[in-house]
Amino acid sequence: MSSLNKITVVLVGVTNGLGYSIAKALIANPKLSVTLFTRSSEANPLLKPLIEGGATIKQVDYTSVDTLASALRGIHTVISTIFPVDLTPTRNLLKAAVAAGVKRFVPSEFALTEETNAKLDVYNNKKQFWEEVRASGLEYTAFRNGVFLDYFATGAPVKYEEAPLYIASFILNIGAEKNELPGTGDEKITFTSVRDIGEFVSAAVLLEKWPEELGMAGETTTLNQIVRDAEEIVGRKFEVTYVPAEEWRKRADEIGATGDWMGRFMCQVKALLAEGKGEIKPYLNEVTDVKPIGVKDFLKKYWGTRV
Repeated sequence: MSSLNKITVVLVGVTNGLGYSIAKALIANPKLSVTLFTRSSEANPLLKPLIEGGATIKQVDYTSVDTLASALRGIHTVISTIFPVDLTPTRNLLKAAVAAGVKRFVPSEFALTEETNAKLDVYNNKKQFWEEVRASGLEYTAFRNGVFLDYFATGAPVKYEEAPLYIASFILNIGAEKNELPGTGDEKITFTSVRDIGEFVSAAVLLEKWPEELGMAGETTTLNQIVRDAEEIVGRKFEVTYVPAEEWRKRADEIGATGDWMGRFMCQVKALLAEGKGEIKPYLNEVTDVKPIGVKDFLKKYWGTRV
């Protein structure tokens, strides 16, 4: 396909694990022309294979709307994976996208539903920014994928090398003797690998029209089913106890009082999962050809080699 006919895409937030996976998938799509924004002028070795794959790298200043707008001229779609701890960069990016005539804008979501995210302290800035996105006049969407499937690779005998993503045991530690699960273990939860998130995003850019939400799923299942599958794969029984939502909220308050915002966040998420708030409607599974990996196959990939 001629470069003149390709859809032009800018990805912001490339070197985090999710952004890197999305970058790889976008670059592999022959119908897209991909530019990656970076803050630093120093060469990052992570970017080398992306450049070799055909991506253009632009160093940008997120404090300047004018320079961002200049860098966005001729761009069709902007995708951000920047976590909005400070809203200034993403707010300036949105203003610049409007000024540059960008058609589509994707805020950094990649989590649970809007209703569920609104109950998480850490996501307060996301909620505020969404109001600005909706008022911008741009076409937009929220990519929703549930929980990263990749967390189940923590401590596995097969080294995790899918992306430069920080992984840690969350909800279920397969290598541990004991686990506390949120709720009854029968609540539905959607899991998607970061690799497949990238594939879904790449395919979604080609859709003619975007709804407000683009959900996806590697698989929607229950923690009890995952425990059964993991026990079969690793060849041992797990000791599991079940913790209700109110206990997770109590722990969130106790941990939050110590200043541990991440610990509070994790407990808040588990409280919501215990209430059955972890399911995503897999719209993109229905309208694209992406074939994501399921939970059991993912577990076999990383835990199938017994040590």
